[in-house]
Amino acid sequence: MSKKLLDKCDTLKKQSILVIGDIMLDEYHWCEVKRISPEAPVPVCKVTKTTLVPGGASNVAFNIDHLQGRPILIGTVGQDSSGEKLISILNQTGIQISGIVQDFEKPTILKSRIIANQQHVARVDRENSSDVRLATRNKLFSKIEEEIKGIGSVLLSDYQKGTMTRSFLKRVIELAKKHKKTVIVDPKGDDYLKYKGATILTPNFSEFTTVIKKKVTKEKDIEIEGKRLIKKLQLKALLVTRSEKGMSLITEKEKIDIPTMAKEVFDITGAGDTVIATLAQALAAKCTFEDAARIANYAASVVVGKLGTSTTTLEEIKKVIKRDSK
Repeated sequence: MSKKLLDKCDTLKKQSILVIGDIMLDEYHWCEVKRISPEAPVPVCKVTKTTLVPGGASNVAFNIDHLQGRPILIGTVGQDSSGEKLISILNQTGIQISGIVQDFEKPTILKSRIIANQQHVARVDRENSSDVRLATRNKLFSKIEEEIKGIGSVLLSDYQKGTMTRSFLKRVIELAKKHKKTVIVDPKGDDYLKYKGATILTPNFSEFTTVIKKKVTKEKDIEIEGKRLIKKLQLKALLVTRSEKGMSLITEKEKIDIPTMAKEVFDITGAGDTVIATLAQALAAKCTFEDAARIANYAASVVVGKLGTSTTTLEEIKKVIKRDSK
């Protein structure tokens, strides 16, 4: 198995992935704490440095770029300083950003995190989650139509911030199916009918139980409910991420449990983005669902061992696969 997965890793290179979704800017304020505020029982955080990294769908694209793939990013940013900063960051990467539309009505989503003495102590969000204007969504769809023929798979990164409306998703999924493209979805919320017709969804276990409206603990019940959801949404598979329990890949025929490979967990921020990015590349490279899920599981094990929104590389993934085979 390990030898096969190592060989499969190299096939992920240069796969073109259309990444569509809610684009954000992640801001980290790295601080020192030496005293408590006299105004309230809270730490006084003295900022020593600030770093900016792509977030949301742009972090998914960032992950693909680090995995030597070719991401094409589709989404919106605002006509503001955060949008300009994010575009500047993306311009320095190999990410194709001609599909980003600047919308004057919706500000760029900005998530600011306070990291004090290596501990994540607070997050401040600036966002407007209203639907992206129809005219803007039409521009995005035109960009998708231009790119759809030359890509390996379509990745939908939904954070419920206004880009992925029900009507927009329906148009995108129908277009992808028309061109026989694999559609991978990172879902949000409790209305999964909007993803009907996609190839595979990657909910975490909490999201899975929310959408099936049941608390399930028995493995057989997880399989039954997973298969029921697959049938209802006309999917090919479901990949449920389960924290310390790893992942469960469910298809119409079976459930395959993949144990976690993480040795240490420092921060789960961005781990879901890494999983779906790796999965999309592996499926574009014609890996089976199981092989793609196992490679994505190894990728996640690398990222959770890092602090902050992180990415991994094919070399790092190969390293943990080799370590596991010993």
